[in-house]
Amino acid sequence: MTQPTVEDFTDFFLNEYEPASGPIEETDVIPNDLLKKAAEAGAYRLTIPTEYGGWGMSVREYLPYLEGAAQGHGSGRMLVHLTNGVWRPLVRFGNDQQRAIVRDMAAGEAVVAFCLTEAAGGTGRDLKSIARRDGDGWRISGEKHLITFADRADHFILVVATDDRGAKDSLTAFLVPRETAGFEIDSTQHTMGLHGTGHAWLRYDDMLVEDSMRLGELGEGLDVALSFLDYSRVSLSNCMVGLAQRALDEAVAFAKRRTTFGKPIAERQAIQTHLADMYADVNAGRGLVRTAAELCDAGADFTAAAATAKLFNLNMVGRVTDLSLRVHGGYGYTKEAPIERIYRDARGFWFEEGTAEIQRLVIARHVLES
Repeated sequence: MTQPTVEDFTDFFLNEYEPASGPIEETDVIPNDLLKKAAEAGAYRLTIPTEYGGWGMSVREYLPYLEGAAQGHGSGRMLVHLTNGVWRPLVRFGNDQQRAIVRDMAAGEAVVAFCLTEAAGGTGRDLKSIARRDGDGWRISGEKHLITFADRADHFILVVATDDRGAKDSLTAFLVPRETAGFEIDSTQHTMGLHGTGHAWLRYDDMLVEDSMRLGELGEGLDVALSFLDYSRVSLSNCMVGLAQRALDEAVAFAKRRTTFGKPIAERQAIQTHLADMYADVNAGRGLVRTAAELCDAGADFTAAAATAKLFNLNMVGRVTDLSLRVHGGYGYTKEAPIERIYRDARGFWFEEGTAEIQRLVIARHVLES
């Protein structure tokens, strides 16, 4: 498969994927033929290493592709963002059988969901899901919620507390196949935006898994989660830039065609002020993402830079979509206007890979230690 140009990749998500927005919004499901087309466009193999069938892009090389995808329907950017991130713990911590799944992921033939968040616990050491020894295997009980693409994932990375013969003092990750007995996937969760991304509850009560399903060593569950958390924050921040750029583009196009009192509203100073603020915000956010990506590619510590990019862009995409909606006036509040869906999709960023409050804690820790 030939690596596409950024322009061709963006064109796919804006002009082939985007037209399916209506059916996706109505059914909350991505059509199978669209998933196949995304695979043919190379959506899943951008950053996957070449030895696993990917193109091995650096983060800096990857950014414009992801930004292009993020300008289309929200489920499209999620396909690109998640697949090009979740392979990392499999390669780093997996056994040969687990790493072999990465090649199928690159081809769009396997989906892996990452499962950390719980409704009754946090996303750290207070997880309520627990694994207890049972002979050569483990019995896992608990639940997860808001798990992306759980509706069609083939494997699930479960991060759970480990009760190793009565000592509950660590987290461990397991790569659990979908068909595992006792594994319940409840796809009745529906969200404000990001339709088609298959968020679901996962429930398991005394589910037996083999020790060979363990991802990494006993007690390395937090390391598995953190192995791609900073990268994922950079990736998400870049998605925010892409969606904000789309909101700006929609506002500009509408301002040029909407006429009041005999002239386009684009000629009015109040509208021009909104557009200027949006443009400045988008470009500032893009610069922060590039800085974090450069540090990542250089092998430097980029934890604070990733959190900074996410914190700024969380607020940036909120401001830009707010202003775009205001430029559109009442029309923007109707489902006929793309900004209506863009506005809803943008609110999902508040909860992905840590809230704004979590980013502030990460940044403050860095500032105090420097």
